[in-house]
Amino acid sequence: MPTLTDRKLTINHDHTKKTAKVAARCDVNFNAAEVALMSTAPSAKWFKLKCQLWGADSGITGSDDFLYTISDIKYFPSGAPRALYNNVEFTVTLGEGVLNEDDITGGFTDEIYAKFLLTPLAAGGSATGKSNQVSHNF
Repeated sequence: MPTLTDRKLTINHDHTKKTAKVAARCDVNFNAAEVALMSTAPSAKWFKLKCQLWGADSGITGSDDFLYTISDIKYFPSGAPRALYNNVEFTVTLGEGVLNEDDITGGFTDEIYAKFLLTPLAAGGSATGKSNQVSHNF
């Protein structure tokens, strides 16, 4: 199964416009067998990568809050099949309220992370990975 490495999330909050520019990126690593498989039909879509934003919670329920799915989906191979796709990036600009997951009054710090989901389209299973956590008051 492919692996997702070097997962990073950055959020630039524009307090005046009440928006947040989100950039989530990761490296996608395929092994030799997966590259060989993709090489059999390089114009086909063998894998898809999605990115979601989540709010980290450690409260009573301990379950994280789903916040948003970035609508862009990445398919692999992209170009000639290879073992490493560096800096696969998802970007979106959101209203700050989407990221305010802890308190509707905005008085608490929100902890946001990106979750990457890589799914093979020809077989079952998936690979997931979380980014760093960004703490900010949205």
